[in-house]
Amino acid sequence: MKLSYNRQTQLQILSAEELALRSQQGCQECFEELVERYNVRLYQFLRSRTAGVQDAEDLVQDTFVKAYRNIHRYRTSWRFSTWLFTIGSRLATSHHRSLLRRQAVAKIEAKNINPADTTVQQETFDGLWAIARDLSKDQYQALWLKYAEDMSIKEIAKVLKKTQVGVKVLLYRARTNLARRLRNIAAEPVRHSCGGNETAAQPLPKEQIPVMKVEGA
Repeated sequence: MKLSYNRQTQLQILSAEELALRSQQGCQECFEELVERYNVRLYQFLRSRTAGVQDAEDLVQDTFVKAYRNIHRYRTSWRFSTWLFTIGSRLATSHHRSLLRRQAVAKIEAKNINPADTTVQQETFDGLWAIARDLSKDQYQALWLKYAEDMSIKEIAKVLKKTQVGVKVLLYRARTNLARRLRNIAAEPVRHSCGGNETAAQPLPKEQIPVMKVEGA
């Protein structure tokens, strides 16, 4: 359903929590606005937990369907994004367990396993997040929720089902590992061609390498 410009503008200025409360009262337009806001962000979060683009897209759809059916259970004691990402995280965990069971059955039934069938291909994002994808799953997700979703330590702990201390340790390790990767990349000489002669570029100084800071860690 196409909304008028004024109506769409009115919805856009509402907070996610206000939209969720109005969705509880039966406002379908409000929930559609929530889908519009969080569709890409939810996909980027779930992509790190799936083996392919299609799986991530399916999980995003399943998450919004479950959120819509259970919107009456949402409480404003948590930010809507935390509530939504928790649903997505739980669905991803169930999906992963189901996938492992199917793979186990396939290994039993098949004598020869095609490596191409079990290869996990990861898409990368530009810049820093592309490098962050090389971190462990938990470290990447903690970084994403902290810096891309701007969640608090308490909220991240709820989504990842960890203690707040565990999240702080996870963020510290992720930040340390990411900084090391950035330094390694910066130290690699880059060849430039000038009039047919190649020269090696000087590595970037350490102070120019961006490092995420973790509050309270």
